[in-house]
Amino acid sequence: MFFREFALLTRNRVNFVLSLMPTLVYLLLMNTSLSNLVGAVDYRGITLRYDVFLLPMVLMSAILSASLISGMALFQEEMSGVSTELWSYPLRRSRYLAGKILTGVGVVVLQAAVALAVAVAVLRMSLDLSRWLALGVTLVVTAAAFNALYLVVALIIDDFQLFNIITNTSLPILLFSSPSMYTREHMPEVLRWVSVVNPVTYGVTGMRDAVAFGFGEAWPALLVLGTLAPITYLLASTALLRRAASM
Repeated sequence: MFFREFALLTRNRVNFVLSLMPTLVYLLLMNTSLSNLVGAVDYRGITLRYDVFLLPMVLMSAILSASLISGMALFQEEMSGVSTELWSYPLRRSRYLAGKILTGVGVVVLQAAVALAVAVAVLRMSLDLSRWLALGVTLVVTAAAFNALYLVVALIIDDFQLFNIITNTSLPILLFSSPSMYTREHMPEVLRWVSVVNPVTYGVTGMRDAVAFGFGEAWPALLVLGTLAPITYLLASTALLRRAASM
């Protein structure tokens, strides 16, 4: 199921390009320009280069764009009649959903590999092995949680245009109401409260703590995301059963 979903994504050039471009744009243009402007930032008692500080935001934008594409793919399958064909076979819903989530995670890992290669080559970013591992684990857990979350939204909403409006409007709000480009201490008080219930906060913070400190400081965000991932997967499974029953 994973290979089928990955083949569908890579053959659809629009989806594939849309899932890859934000990462490269943020990393190569905004990240490098802002790092020249800001230089360095104080983060939890240490000084981080601003391009390194921004890297989790770049990776988070990749996760959000890939998750959005996964949700859009559900509607595209329904509009093309592929979903009806799938449900006519004895296909377990859990396998179908797992294939969707694993594909989304796979795309994020591909994006992250490109982004990190550019970060090492262009930005001269250097981490020890433990922090690379912490970043990788946090990235995968975050990707799984958000892919399942966007699939839940896609399965609950029946109207494709409404889905596009809600997700494309909420994506920048979620990203910039979290401490993505700034520390939480420098956010307005209202946004600080919003960031507490914003799931993107935990993805960005977890990856940033992984880069700066390793597993020792990243575990609180990992705990939140690790709890969110199975909950959203179960919600997506329930919503998928209802959607399939209505076809």
